[in-house]
Amino acid sequence: MTGMAEHHTDTPDASSLLYSAGGVGDMIVNALERHGPRTAFACRGHTVTYAQVAEQISRTLQHFEAIGLRRGDAIMQLTSNRHEMFVIMAAAFIGGYVSVIPNYSGSLDDHRYMLEDSGAVLLIVDVARTARGQELARGAQHAIRLASHDAVPGLPDFWREISGYTPRPLQAWEAPDDNIRLIYTGGTTGVPKGVITESRALAFASLLHIAEQGFDISTRLLVSSPLSHGAGALVIPVLVKGGTVVVHDGFDADRTLDAIHAGDATTLFLVPTMLYALMDHPRIASINLGGLRRIIYTAAPISQRRLAQALALFGPILHQNYGQTEVPGTILSLTAEDHLHPRGDKLTSAGKPYPCVAVRLVDDAGNTLPRDGGIGELCVRAPHVTRGYWNKPEATQELLRDGWLHTGDMAYQDRDGYFHIVDRKKDMIISGGFNIYPQELENTLGSHPAVASAAVIGVPDEKWGEAVKAIVVLRAAASATAEELIAFVKERKGPVMAPKTVEFTAALPLTPLGKIDKKALRAGYWDGRGSGVV
Repeated sequence: MTGMAEHHTDTPDASSLLYSAGGVGDMIVNALERHGPRTAFACRGHTVTYAQVAEQISRTLQHFEAIGLRRGDAIMQLTSNRHEMFVIMAAAFIGGYVSVIPNYSGSLDDHRYMLEDSGAVLLIVDVARTARGQELARGAQHAIRLASHDAVPGLPDFWREISGYTPRPLQAWEAPDDNIRLIYTGGTTGVPKGVITESRALAFASLLHIAEQGFDISTRLLVSSPLSHGAGALVIPVLVKGGTVVVHDGFDADRTLDAIHAGDATTLFLVPTMLYALMDHPRIASINLGGLRRIIYTAAPISQRRLAQALALFGPILHQNYGQTEVPGTILSLTAEDHLHPRGDKLTSAGKPYPCVAVRLVDDAGNTLPRDGGIGELCVRAPHVTRGYWNKPEATQELLRDGWLHTGDMAYQDRDGYFHIVDRKKDMIISGGFNIYPQELENTLGSHPAVASAAVIGVPDEKWGEAVKAIVVLRAAASATAEELIAFVKERKGPVMAPKTVEFTAALPLTPLGKIDKKALRAGYWDGRGSGVV
């Protein structure tokens, strides 16, 4: 299919079956068989056992085969949180297909690009994304099959279609080095990049989460941020240990507090803005927090003051995770114990490396910096580092140099060995847990007829960690309001990407080379505060 890697044979020989042992597909199959009668998911008012998930995956795989999908084909979903999303994704992992799940709130242009770049041959949408799916299918440059998670007139109902198959025992067919997932990140060039995820990489990352988080059979993990991204990284680890994943379709502070109070959630996965919402809720004082064993927070800068308040409120159960899609979510970890370090200066830290993860800091010449030796770029070497970006050899070469993955994040290591992220070598903004790349927004703003030039930066924000701010120069005799430009970006790039504020100026500061001086623009907002990310 268009854009896809060379296919493996549909019926592996004995040697390839032997080689396939040990990937994430085997990990999932083992978990489903081991914990069959237990509850795997609680979602949308009903529960699903491990055995039922296994049956749904079996039917899904039989359907993939019946409609002519081949190993290596990409399967794309556009859906909000539901346990069926995991079923399709797990079937892809087990069968050696490629799972592609963009952020469902992304723009049409981004979704179209991901569909074409991945070469996805099957697109499954939910009822809210029906129109988007139909538009994508109509404009696709290659043959694509469209189906729905829900009963929607005019679209095949995926779950009805597979209901006639008789479940069979599951067997994983993927090889450890198979690319089984593409997660698209924003790009400084304005074009998303698909991060290749090998089966063994995802399995290794899952083992790191199990080792670090202490999941067990009593774990009830509540996830309300998209399962397609960071929250989804914890699903397989919880299932391996026999726990339950409680799926909420979007974050609602009241509903989350109800789940905590009732004992339905022992573990939370949150970005800082969600944590703040719980802390500031008028009901928090009346909620029984005794059953809460772990709060995992990640994906965005967090206020040191608010983190100290969270420790006082919830107790020593907070765990910070620092990672990138290119090293599936597991580079540095600040454990619950680390939050209570006697030196008292670790709340600004991203922690220490996960087991089997090597981290170093390098200067601009590529020299390794000693501990307490200043700020350098954080580089990673680990078994689960991506082999690169899909169809992006130049970006891959830039990412992987001298045997190390270059994160683009600037950090220092303190005398106790903890890493502190202080800035980003590139201009990426992290706002409310989402990665936002300024050039994408600058290109969009530049397409407005009234805009002569624009610069986008992140500025400190108590709620979002960083807020997107656009600084705009208007064309001569042209006019536009801040509200108009915000709406303009929101329509084209989605609400997450839209600037929170717009400032108008007569000219943008330039470097001696004639480039926009982002450092000068940020200085008035960040000087004396740092711009750390966790």
